[in-house]
Amino acid sequence: MPNPPLPPLNPGTGEPIGPEALAPLFPMELIKQEVSGDPWVEIPEEVREAYTLWRPTPMFRARNLEKILDTPAKIYYKFEGVGMTSLLPMYTLGHTFVPAKIHAGGLRYHGAGALISQLKADGLIGAEAIDQIESFEAGVMFAKAEGIIPAPEANHAVASVIRAANKAKEEGVSKTILFNMCGHGNFDMLAYQDYFAGNLERHEMTQDEVDAAVAKIDTPTIDSVKDMLAGMM
Repeated sequence: MPNPPLPPLNPGTGEPIGPEALAPLFPMELIKQEVSGDPWVEIPEEVREAYTLWRPTPMFRARNLEKILDTPAKIYYKFEGVGMTSLLPMYTLGHTFVPAKIHAGGLRYHGAGALISQLKADGLIGAEAIDQIESFEAGVMFAKAEGIIPAPEANHAVASVIRAANKAKEEGVSKTILFNMCGHGNFDMLAYQDYFAGNLERHEMTQDEVDAAVAKIDTPTIDSVKDMLAGMM
């Protein structure tokens, strides 16, 4: 990463906090992972032993989905069916924002993670908006092809994969696509039932709604946090 993520902020003062402020809440080994600037942090042996019970999750190739899409792209996925609470600088609509009642699972959260936000700010990754109808269409296609019912939030990733695979087909190029199947939808049958019953609607936030939510945010701006850090050095 060309720029490290900004540090957590004290919710009361809005100023950067260090490991000592997190100590009452988290074990020190976890804090080290959160605040370390090292590219690699050794995982304790006890934790590694526990991981061997079910990690790493296997990588699958979605061959049947490739056939249905008739795409030259190769589609792989990691199946994951089997943080911190302080203030973090990130892309967010603020804690007062109430999302529409759409079936997006965990994606209805009002902010993105600090690492993801930094990667987006640095232009290393992009963001893509997919409405719930397209996402459920993709989830149903994946379930029929691969025999796994994706969670509603995972459907958005599947839909993005289908977009990329179709684009590869249109361009006549072979691409390798890897995505994270973050969970199954075995406990989200009501969401699928609503989809098949036609109870879901296409929903898209207007820019006015976004601006109104952002205007209520009273947390420090990224530039002000950088200025505070510069003053501490």
